[in-house]
Amino acid sequence: MQIVEDLHVARVEKRMALPVVQTCGELTSMEIDLPEPDLNISAEALSSGLNILVVIDTNIMISHLEFVRSLKSEDIPGIGRLALIIPWVVLQELDNLKKGKMLQHVRDKAIPAVQFIYRCLKNQDSKLWGQSMQLASQKMYGLSDENNDDRVLQCCLQYQNLFPQAVVILCTDDKNLCNKAIVSEVKAFCKADLVKALRNLNANRHQDSAELQQSKGATELEKTGRGDASLTARFPNMLPDLEKNLGEALSCILETEMKIAYGNLWMEILYLKPPWTLVNLLKCYKKHWMAVFGYVVPRSLLSAIECLYNHLCTDKPLDSSAVRIMLQESKKLFHAFSSRSDYDGVLPQAYDALNKLYQMLTEVRSDSEQDLSEDIVVLSENAGCEKMEAMAPNLQESEEGESCSSFQVAQENRHQEIWSVLEGVWNTINLYSIEIFQKLDPNAVTAKPLFEEAFLGLQKLLAAVNDILEGISRILTPTSSFQDIWTLYNFLISNEINHSIKFTAEELYECVSQETYRERLQVGCGQLAQLEHTIKQCHASVHAEAKNRGWL
Repeated sequence: MQIVEDLHVARVEKRMALPVVQTCGELTSMEIDLPEPDLNISAEALSSGLNILVVIDTNIMISHLEFVRSLKSEDIPGIGRLALIIPWVVLQELDNLKKGKMLQHVRDKAIPAVQFIYRCLKNQDSKLWGQSMQLASQKMYGLSDENNDDRVLQCCLQYQNLFPQAVVILCTDDKNLCNKAIVSEVKAFCKADLVKALRNLNANRHQDSAELQQSKGATELEKTGRGDASLTARFPNMLPDLEKNLGEALSCILETEMKIAYGNLWMEILYLKPPWTLVNLLKCYKKHWMAVFGYVVPRSLLSAIECLYNHLCTDKPLDSSAVRIMLQESKKLFHAFSSRSDYDGVLPQAYDALNKLYQMLTEVRSDSEQDLSEDIVVLSENAGCEKMEAMAPNLQESEEGESCSSFQVAQENRHQEIWSVLEGVWNTINLYSIEIFQKLDPNAVTAKPLFEEAFLGLQKLLAAVNDILEGISRILTPTSSFQDIWTLYNFLISNEINHSIKFTAEELYECVSQETYRERLQVGCGQLAQLEHTIKQCHASVHAEAKNRGWL
């Protein structure tokens, strides 16, 4: 107990210096009896090859090494596979402790713990894993890199994303870290309660297995009535990937905009404090929408936040249609925020990832419809001759309907591809304009060559915006015809904006003739007009400043 108390004092006084990756502040080692938690591990842990991942905190490695050894070595009834996870920050803390940088008597406890981990990793023991430095350096969901509690919790959340089929459990004697984990939807136990939980799992094994089999049967029955089984089978990580990219982008936008709006007080005003789950992020957006985000993007986009929140909070499994809607709403949100900033490069990466998921989903849905059509034909061929004769007219109509549906899906996919090029144009122009404005900031411009280069870029940007505005305006006139598409088409071709997706002027005209895309063009035209006005103002201001400096 004295060791744990000494570690806690060192944690509070922040006497640990961890130079690897980033400096860290607090030790996560405070052995306190915890309130009685839910000691039942869900039967979901039995549903896959890898059942349970136990993330081990520093205080457990120091105070209960023999327990960790037995947890790794012994087979636990009721559990197929169990693996121990050692977070990168725990490796760092143990390294400092074994060098005697803190407490000499703690050093004697840290050395065997380090040797145990070393032997397991050297022998590539499948039951003990280490979090890599690269994984540990990835910031997610607003967690602080300077707080060791948050870094351990980040490890738990990352492995939840990497292994959604497994149950991730944090084993720590730090009461506050347990609280953080529980509110972040991560199971957390102290050493004593983890033992009880594993015993309860064995006692309830048969009951849980029966319930699991019933659940599986009901799920399979539902899947036979839907065409979405291929989505789960071919791309099991689609929904986790969507949630991961959405969460990372929204957390970055939330933190940035709240800091801009409220300065150093933003954490005091924030509705829900980090670390955030995706649902809690969306709650923050709903709470602060009118006061913060409604001044940054159109207020009507609150409907997109509501849509995402409603889909994520439902107890029903999400089918491909729901995932498709979530992807569309997410892309709409990201597109709107991209006119504000790229948020340190996070937004373009997330948008690109969502685009890939959307294309993947579209391909799966198209293949599913084709498979369904083939199944209908096979079933029909196996029917009796008399039934075949009776069904012939209806089957022909069905095949024609399926053919028409497939054509419509392919056409919509093509329109999406073409529209993605126009979205890419807008993102490129927006990001380039931000870069030019920053370079032409009077406080940043100190040399004439740099000014001339940036000023030339501003003139090119203004010319490009004028060209694309003219092209879109021609298309949006009530009496527009195919001839009006050439201005926009020639702009896209001459500037070599589109490298991967090739299309003809006829296909572009067909796309922008659709009501949905015409409405989007109208919104884009308005945004480009605002950008043109801003560029002209910047041009006039910079021109005057250059004259004052004698550069013109």
